[in-house]
Amino acid sequence: MKKPGPIGFNFPQDRIDPKSAVPESILEQHPWHWDPMKTDHTDCEDSYMGQIGLDFDWAALGKFAIQRANADQTPEKWWSYDADTDTVYHSTDDVNNMPIREQALLALKNNGHNEHNSQYFKTANEEFGDFYEPLKAMFPRLKKDKMGISMFVQPPGHAIWSHVDTYSSFIRRTGDERPDYSRLRRYMVFVRDWDFGHFFHYGNHCFNQWRAGECWDLTPGVYHGSANAGVSPKITIHWSGELED
Repeated sequence: MKKPGPIGFNFPQDRIDPKSAVPESILEQHPWHWDPMKTDHTDCEDSYMGQIGLDFDWAALGKFAIQRANADQTPEKWWSYDADTDTVYHSTDDVNNMPIREQALLALKNNGHNEHNSQYFKTANEEFGDFYEPLKAMFPRLKKDKMGISMFVQPPGHAIWSHVDTYSSFIRRTGDERPDYSRLRRYMVFVRDWDFGHFFHYGNHCFNQWRAGECWDLTPGVYHGSANAGVSPKITIHWSGELED
């Protein structure tokens, strides 16, 4: 039996404080406690929006997501770091000029996150086909011309490293290089019921036993991450955009 090779880097002796990598404008507009041991928090309760899309067929959307993943075979998205050029990549996109870079470096440089364990399948906007218009109508508070809808299928054994949202896709889609984070929102819905090994942490709260259609308002400024240690894919869908006046 072949043993794993050396990890190729040295872990830091002390805890990494992720707050220092978050853009100052987000920290100012969305203050948060940043204490991993805080127990008297309301991180989940403040964001839970309940069940949405009661007439929507979440089971059909889940089957659609898995069919697309099985047809594509190769995940559309992953994260990597090129040490030779000091470049962070989100799939094939160079994100060195994006506000996510400093957080990505914490995960990808001298750490264990890489292109082999951060993969996910992505369906976005018009790719939803007949599902697209009903999905767009679920969040009327978001400006339709700036809204983006993305569905992630996270395979077992993969994770999206913890981070604060900086809305890089929104920046690329709209060309707004200095977005007003006080007006941006991301809503997340679980497409299928919770299964063993599926993890999502939002601040100091770890979600479990969610049901399809349950929604959270992932307001900017709260550290969160996702992982799949189970044996079935985890599917989430996200609406991102700017709030209407």
